[in-house]
Amino acid sequence: MELQFKNVTKEYGNVHAVEHVTHSMGKGVYGLLGVNGAGKTTLMRMICTAITPTSGEILWNGKDIFSLGASYREILGYLPQSYGFYPDLSVYDYMLYIASIKGIRPIMAKKRALKLLEQVGMAEKRKRKMRTLSGGMIRRVGIAQAMLNDPRILVLDEPTAGLDPKVTKEMYQLIYELNQRDKLTIVMISHDLRASLTYSSHILHTGKHVFFGTKEEYIRHARHKEYIKAAGGIK
Repeated sequence: MELQFKNVTKEYGNVHAVEHVTHSMGKGVYGLLGVNGAGKTTLMRMICTAITPTSGEILWNGKDIFSLGASYREILGYLPQSYGFYPDLSVYDYMLYIASIKGIRPIMAKKRALKLLEQVGMAEKRKRKMRTLSGGMIRRVGIAQAMLNDPRILVLDEPTAGLDPKVTKEMYQLIYELNQRDKLTIVMISHDLRASLTYSSHILHTGKHVFFGTKEEYIRHARHKEYIKAAGGIK
């Protein structure tokens, strides 16, 4: 299973948000890096089929994702930087609500919701109201709801935004464990270079000069030394 980009370009008038991206993503965690305005969000939105490329193709197992339509969205999980929820729903009821939107049968939804809440460490808190949760807990539930449809591709937009260092580390460890267990293609937008290099298997750095490769290759790549230095080095 492979997500493939073939010369993907997205233009907004005279602005080239993404230019000529050609890479393949298999199973693993792909850290999507770049400064503000470098095209990270644009590329993410194309992966989620929210917008279409100006030119080029994005393929899943050799088939255009926009032509696949609903069958592609069935294997796609997405956690936006911020997501809405009914504050007075319990964690468990929120999961069942999202499952109903995704068209998951009630019997399956109940089993799947409990299993996922266990995996993200929220099973014991499933009766709590969403409004009572901390930021880290909300993020954990967010990952669980993104996994309800048993996706093969999981897109995470700043999954640790606004979290303290301890919770941030826990979240990245959770993402790493999910990938190890379920062997997904995880695309993760992050401004945290150190965490991306710690928990990602590959790096896609967008911008004027697009870089794609393993995290070891990224560290060796002279063009990006200033980013590594700015992050305080990699331990």
